[in-house]
Amino acid sequence: MNGKQRMALQSKQWLVDALVTLMQRGETVTDISITEIVQTADLSRKTFYRAFKTKNDLIDYLCRQLTDDYFESLKKATRGQTPISFETTMQHFFTFWWQQKDLVRLLIRQGLFDQLNGVWQRDAVDKYRQFPAPWHAAGTDREVNYIMAFALGGFTNVLRLWLAQDQPESPEQVQKVALAGFGQLARSIGHSN
Repeated sequence: MNGKQRMALQSKQWLVDALVTLMQRGETVTDISITEIVQTADLSRKTFYRAFKTKNDLIDYLCRQLTDDYFESLKKATRGQTPISFETTMQHFFTFWWQQKDLVRLLIRQGLFDQLNGVWQRDAVDKYRQFPAPWHAAGTDREVNYIMAFALGGFTNVLRLWLAQDQPESPEQVQKVALAGFGQLARSIGHSN
């Protein structure tokens, strides 16, 4: 990466940081202007538009950073573990997002959690294939996308419900509840009443 590319990445990060700062100050994302973002970042509008077409693109970039960070940390945490266990993946999921809880809670309050989920879903199949696990289903990209939509929807809805609370449980507590529920679901498959 050359100096110009590094500076472009740094500018993107300053713009993300400025948006987060403005939201943390209590401004709603819909009311935050590009001008406010660039002034807070101490950058020009021209720099903003070189990096992003719209404020929504900036938000997508922030969401992609979060999901990429999650997957990178999962790779690191499970390096050398073949196959990766479901319990390890869940433990890492809840621990990672607990560490990011302030930002996730901010996204929830700003009505941006669905955007995070959408960014995550768009990248899900590629990420899914990077983690061989016995509980991963094989199939075409379309089949895996359906499976990921189901699984990711469950995980992210638990994440939203959990971190939207004033006093969320510890990661260990919510993992225990989720594992019990998933276990019950798995045992019920193929059994009709």
